[in-house]
Amino acid sequence: MSFQENAEALYTETFDDISREYEQLIEIIDSEHVTLNTTNITAALSLQAIVITLIILAVQLTIEDPDTADLISEQILAVHRLQTKKKTIIQVIGSRHVEITLSSLEIAVSVQILTDVLTALLTELDIL
Repeated sequence: MSFQENAEALYTETFDDISREYEQLIEIIDSEHVTLNTTNITAALSLQAIVITLIILAVQLTIEDPDTADLISEQILAVHRLQTKKKTIIQVIGSRHVEITLSSLEIAVSVQILTDVLTALLTELDIL
C-alpha cells in the first residue's frame, strides 16, 4: 500500500470512529416557532480526524521500528476514542417558541489541542 493510500485509509478509519462516537438525536414534535441552530459538526469532526491522521503519520514516518510506531499509533487512537464519546438527545414535544443552539465547541478545543501536539511533534523532529 502506498503512503497516500495508507494516509487515506487511516483518515477514513479515524473519521468513521469519531463519527460513530458522536451521536445527536433531535426530535421536535407538535411544536411551533422552533429555531434550531447548529454548527457544521461533520466538518469539525473531519478536521479532527485529519489532525489525528497527521500525528499518526508523523509518528510512523519518524520511528524506525514499525512495531513501536504501530503501538504508539494505536495508543493515540485509543486515548482519543475515550475522549470523543458524546451523545446528545433533545426532544421538544408540544412546546412553543423554542430556540435550540448546538455547537462543536468540544471538537474545536480538541482540534486545538491536537494541533498543538502536532506542532510540538514536528518541531521536536526538526521539521518545522
